[in-house]
Amino acid sequence: MKAFILLLFYFSTFYLQAENNQSKSLYTNGWFYLPGVDRSIKECLVIELEYGEVLIELFEEDAPQHVARIKELATNGSYNGVVFHRVIDSFMVQTGDIQFGNEQSFDTEKVGTGGSELSDLVAEFNSRIHLRGTCSMARSSNPNSANSQFFICLADSTFLDNQYTIWGKVISGMEYIDLIKKGDPLQNGKVSEPDAMKKVYLREMNHTKISGWLFTNSNVFPYFYDASSEAWIYLDQTTEEVRFYDFTKNRWLSL
Repeated sequence: MKAFILLLFYFSTFYLQAENNQSKSLYTNGWFYLPGVDRSIKECLVIELEYGEVLIELFEEDAPQHVARIKELATNGSYNGVVFHRVIDSFMVQTGDIQFGNEQSFDTEKVGTGGSELSDLVAEFNSRIHLRGTCSMARSSNPNSANSQFFICLADSTFLDNQYTIWGKVISGMEYIDLIKKGDPLQNGKVSEPDAMKKVYLREMNHTKISGWLFTNSNVFPYFYDASSEAWIYLDQTTEEVRFYDFTKNRWLSL
């Protein structure tokens, strides 16, 4: 028991010093941070752009009906080919007009006024903040008019808080959102020859890659202490699989 207490003190001491060591090298002595997607995220929305792939975390607990709508339209392919019809530099990019915004049947006069064949949604304003990368539902002056259109913030826009339903945030690929063709500022961001979402769908997250704060040194590599799961983990270099030791079952399990 004494040894176990000393071990916990040893790790907690290094954890307090973690922010001073952000090396990505697996051979780093002490704590280091290996970036990646939060392992608590089980599913994400994928938007394929001409520039690259965008991953969006879904806030199902904060906006269950809006997330369900986004998932339904993504699953049935309704968002495929829909353009970013309104893009304002340093503010936001807007898309999702299924009715008038598909690049195959694009209506330059009506785009931005349509939605889907589904009914409008009751607002689910929540405590989330409109920061860069935030995904929020577009609507008319009626708070309960959100349908299929949404926007992604290019910059912090907290003046929108509690007025639009936030349903997700970009966790990867924001640099590709930045490349989306901008609109004319004199026409409220209206875009001529706009970029489109090539494909939109759901993806189960791959959590076989290590991410987060880890502790190791050259003597114990490839074993790490993972601060996120509070467990020792092992990187199988042959299969590139991350495994952790379950002390209740006394065996190594997949992460």
